[in-house]
Amino acid sequence: MAKRKLTPEQLTSVKELAKQWGKIVARRAYGEGGPELDVDFDQMEQIAAAASAGLVEGTLEQLTHTQAQKLPDELPCPTCQRVCSVQTRPRELVARGATLTLQEPVAHCPVCRRDFFPPTNQPQT
Repeated sequence: MAKRKLTPEQLTSVKELAKQWGKIVARRAYGEGGPELDVDFDQMEQIAAAASAGLVEGTLEQLTHTQAQKLPDELPCPTCQRVCSVQTRPRELVARGATLTLQEPVAHCPVCRRDFFPPTNQPQT
């Protein structure tokens, strides 16, 4: 399966989109008039860090959820080839800039008594 990498131009476009959302966050935090003069840079940075973490969490949760939806409902056990259903389990993950809980796909083979994860090299169906 081919891996699609984003071009530098596409990444720049994503960054610009996030920058526009940053302006929305600033207005939500302080209103249309912006922060008062007693608000220091550290307070502003706390808002930006919280927004950044939320953006990372939301983006990764959405991307991994969409990717997991492409998996079949059942996969063969890599040991005995018995068909097993794919379920999800919560898994905490530390990413760049955030900690989030992913719903990780996993299958369990009752014959082999083992869990296995869908292989990344399997063709999508």
